Amino acid sequence: MFFQPEILYVFDVWNQPGNHYHRHTHDFFEISFLLEGEATYWFQNQWHTIRGGDLLLFNPQVEHAEKQSMTSYSHQLHIGIRQFQLPDLAPNVFPTASPHVLLRENQLQIFDKAWQLMKEFNDQPDGFKLMGQALVTELLIFLLRSVQSNERFEEAKQRPTLKNERLTRVVTSVQSYIEHNFEKDISLESLANAYYVSPTYLSKSFKEQLGISPITYLIQVRLKHAFQLLQDQHGSVKDVAQAVGYEDAYHFSKSFKKIYGVAPSKIKATPKNKAPLKE
Repeated sequence: MFFQPEILYVFDVWNQPGNHYHRHTHDFFEISFLLEGEATYWFQNQWHTIRGGDLLLFNPQVEHAEKQSMTSYSHQLHIGIRQFQLPDLAPNVFPTASPHVLLRENQLQIFDKAWQLMKEFNDQPDGFKLMGQALVTELLIFLLRSVQSNERFEEAKQRPTLKNERLTRVVTSVQSYIEHNFEKDISLESLANAYYVSPTYLSKSFKEQLGISPITYLIQVRLKHAFQLLQDQHGSVKDVAQAVGYEDAYHFSKSFKKIYGVAPSKIKATPKNKAPLKE
């Protein structure tokens, strides 16, 4: 087993309606994340609709193509990798029969590593290439565990009929998206549109899986980050409110006090401490 992955590229792209990429192959391994939206991919001699929260793994010499309809868009992350070899496989090959991989395990960790990797290569701070290699190593390990789990699942013939299997993946992807974009203007409608589901269905599925609505989750993530900023004395209460996505400092203070039991100004005026979220 040889495992010293080299990153060839990290390509963060927004595909606009009408974009088209012709059939091609690589001599390396490529991971393609559908972060938001919807796209159509050609592989295994047919076209497949791929949606936000889905993942594609293209082994070397696997022919594929991509097109964007005139009524859709997609936010994708493509990662080219080589310099690894798993037991009993050719170099740079992953053990998957189809490029379209269903993630039953580790999806949140996998997409979390993807968002972190994208940020590192977009911002390019000191040491970003070294950090990128570490993130890709973790990403590949989580992917391998997930693929192996799928194999065990199929061999044991334990796969149930899950009507909401895709929604499970979407909820996890929305969760990851919120954690990495909490400061943006996010609504239930915008999340639902990005992942091609109805707001009602997304909210219901989110509550079934996490016990809270997407917007409540967004508020908790924002306030958790706000608490840390206040502890670290980063700007005024108004500055912190804006940094985590609140335009109205009064609304921010009211939400903060409801969750933590004290006003944000009290956190800022006291030494560092821990305050758990209210149940």
